Amino acid sequence: MKTDWLSWGAVLALSIIWGGSFALIEVALAAGEPAALAFARAALALIVLAGFAVLTGQEFPKSRSHWLWSGAIGITSLALPFTLIFWAQQTLPSSVIAAIIATIPLFVLLNTRIFLKEPIQPSQWVGFTIGVAGLIAVTGVDAVAGIFEAPPLPQLAALGAAISYGITGVIVRKGPAIAPVPATAASFMVACVLLAPFGAESLAAALPSAPPSALIALVVLGVLQTGLAQLLRFWAVRRAGPVFMSTTSYLIPVWAGLFGVVFLSEYPTSEALIGFALILAGLFTAQNKPQAVRAASASNAG
Repeated sequence: MKTDWLSWGAVLALSIIWGGSFALIEVALAAGEPAALAFARAALALIVLAGFAVLTGQEFPKSRSHWLWSGAIGITSLALPFTLIFWAQQTLPSSVIAAIIATIPLFVLLNTRIFLKEPIQPSQWVGFTIGVAGLIAVTGVDAVAGIFEAPPLPQLAALGAAISYGITGVIVRKGPAIAPVPATAASFMVACVLLAPFGAESLAAALPSAPPSALIALVVLGVLQTGLAQLLRFWAVRRAGPVFMSTTSYLIPVWAGLFGVVFLSEYPTSEALIGFALILAGLFTAQNKPQAVRAASASNAG
């Protein structure tokens, strides 16, 4: 099988971008309440995406079916998980959040089998098992064991975010033929509308007294890790499928560790290095041959 380096490049880029998300969320929490921060993150991304769509002359969805699909993405991939993760990280350590979010590939596998009726190859199950073993080695057994000792409501909130992201992968694959930029912008519009009643007022009240570091972290989360990364994610899911794309969750803790080495002078343990090797082995084992994109989708994606 010929290796699809574009798909692998997307996985690598997204894992790097999202690798620092938990640290940035920790800093951004000083800027306001979870609902306010979720609204701000979605609004910042919307400004970037909508502005790019307008400047490039791309039309926003017009049909009802397109807006319904964009609305479903706005709920499952934006409004709901953003709020749940911000809220859960007020109580849970980032290592526990990362371990819970790493269950996304399992939910994607199940949803793909149930809703898309696509067969799951034994090699994929084996690959995910190897990857999970590597994830445990990187984050540490104590972090995984801590899931069962964490406060129940924040724990369930983080798990709900993982389930929601898993559902999104299937929704994207079932979507209509529509260009990714306006489709993503429309999803953020829906998310902003849903989050505004809960977060807009509190955000306006909190911003004047927010620490500069928290505001910077929030801008990075909105512009880079949400807006631009979401575009790349849409493209990659349609090219390689939701199962393969979900393996970014394995690499996120690896890059988080590397950032610690570069910026915080933290050096990886032997267990972390072994885990990194296992994660890569799991990714190669579980690699899904990219499916052909429908002609209409390809022509619209431009």
